[in-house]
Amino acid sequence: MTHAEAQALMETALPGLLQGAKQQCSSVLDSDSYLLKQEATLSNRFRQESETDWPKAKAAFERLGGSAVADMGDAGKRAAIETMVSDIVSQKMKPQSCEIVNGFLPFVAEQPANKIGDVSVSTFALIKKIGKVGRILPFDICSGD
Repeated sequence: MTHAEAQALMETALPGLLQGAKQQCSSVLDSDSYLLKQEATLSNRFRQESETDWPKAKAAFERLGGSAVADMGDAGKRAAIETMVSDIVSQKMKPQSCEIVNGFLPFVAEQPANKIGDVSVSTFALIKKIGKVGRILPFDICSGD
């Protein structure tokens, strides 16, 4: 998968990431926390912002999903991406991480979805290259765009 495709997929996944974090953190954070109050607004904004790069995300998702996603329409594919990411985050995120996420989210939220996707993918690629954390993403990112 190219960096551009991974970035587009990350942009598309942002609402699911936020939804999963909200689900995991709703019993840990105060009701007036940034994450709990702003998740829906941010998710809607990121959905709109990711429209531009949807063709790249869609192509990457279709390659990853193969025949299992071939008959899904665009709305179904986008929903599947969000649901998968939300489920993974809500299951794997530790409650101890909620304060950290809530603390940096306002700063990250100031950025457009494509920048968040770019920085996220670059960070995952760097961590993978260093090799001390193990596999984070279920796919490889190539530098050849």
